[in-house]
Amino acid sequence: MPSTRPPVYVDLDGTLSPSDLLLEACLQLVRLRFLNVFLLIAWALKGAWYFKSKLATCIQPDTELFPIRAGLLDELVALKAEGHRLVLATASVESWVLPIAARLGLFDAVIASRTSNLKGVRKLRAIESDAGGQPFVYYGDSAADIPVWKAAQRPVAVAPSWRTRLKAKAAGVQLEVFQVKGDTAFKVISRAMRVQQWAKNALLFLPLVAAHQLNAHLWLQMLMGFVAFGLVASATYIWNDLMDLVPDRHHPRKRLRPMASGALSPASALLLMFFLALAGFALSLLAAGGAFTSVLLAYTALTLLYTFRLKRVPFVDVLTLALLYTVRVIAGGLATGIEVSSWLLAISLFVFLSLALVKRCAELEFLQFEGVEPSGRGYRMSDLGYLVSMGISSGFVAVLVLALYVDSQNGSMLYHQPKFLWGICPIFLYWLMRIWILTSRREMIDDPVHFAIHDRVSWLVLVCMVVLAALAV
Repeated sequence: MPSTRPPVYVDLDGTLSPSDLLLEACLQLVRLRFLNVFLLIAWALKGAWYFKSKLATCIQPDTELFPIRAGLLDELVALKAEGHRLVLATASVESWVLPIAARLGLFDAVIASRTSNLKGVRKLRAIESDAGGQPFVYYGDSAADIPVWKAAQRPVAVAPSWRTRLKAKAAGVQLEVFQVKGDTAFKVISRAMRVQQWAKNALLFLPLVAAHQLNAHLWLQMLMGFVAFGLVASATYIWNDLMDLVPDRHHPRKRLRPMASGALSPASALLLMFFLALAGFALSLLAAGGAFTSVLLAYTALTLLYTFRLKRVPFVDVLTLALLYTVRVIAGGLATGIEVSSWLLAISLFVFLSLALVKRCAELEFLQFEGVEPSGRGYRMSDLGYLVSMGISSGFVAVLVLALYVDSQNGSMLYHQPKFLWGICPIFLYWLMRIWILTSRREMIDDPVHFAIHDRVSWLVLVCMVVLAALAV
């Protein structure tokens, strides 16, 4: 006997899922080859359905771990138990949607784009045809759903934007809002920006510190440069996470990142990325000048190259990471007009090569513990021993270069009591050895810079080094 309860139609992108299949497919295509951006533009100019159909011939999105709103899923399960017929009604391509419906095992039918873009009025017609004149319930999220909401007996909006609410109200639709629980927008955005990684930009001040420069104007100028570099770096982190959506979802720890988990949608992430980059470059140009901005552009280009290609090339990836750290030192020198010595550059390069190898070894150690084979980086589990050897050697070379600097004529000219600098060498050596021991014990669960920020011993080491440097002056 047919159920007397109204059928329930549920949109997918932005509603049942916080993400968007179409946008994720575009990102997957761009990840394969950056020039595919121009291909996407050419398809988009020929219409929405042409765009989707062409993209569907090239990409089958990885839907195995496609994020689903747990709270909404629970409500749908309850509606199913009450006797409602559930239908997944989406404008996404049918071949993309069917695996998701099969995975959930909840829906009685699927309505999706097969021969045309099933959006707005087209979706309404498909739903009315499926419902056979029966009143229905519709769960949507965007202004494109207004025609369906107007016809629904119970129009439900899932986490709608304020613009969508205003447009629905103007169209005479009284929406029932389904609120989504989760972290605040501020917390999600700060996580996506990886604000804790801004600590790396303290390297911009290193030329000022090394030159014993106390000019307040230069320090203020560099402070604004610090913010500009942080904003642009955050934009590159977001882009990197968007490119790694699929592999991150399969990673035991990275799956919790905002984009991978669905806490921040790809569309919102892209808007945030463009805003951060624009604000960062504008502030850079105004505060630190053209030379600094040129280095920031070079940093961005190298980061993008790392994202698309270099991160998957063994050894080149860690060398690139070390160079990205060292670029910050160079940028600090250009912004303040202070010449960066070859000693400082050499120490920076070897130290950060060691830390880049710490990061890679920590990842391999964690994957080995979880019993997961590494993928997407070009390394094998058997490489771990060699990477550890290279990382420790790089750290020791950095300390050796520091010792040679202390004994050089440059050190004697710049410091009145250079003998105090010798104390920095064993302290720094201790810190590096401790970092590597913690890595081998699988206690280095994150980026070494992030670890150091939250590590009391690292702060104590830093204070001791600063005190010794001050005594040497």
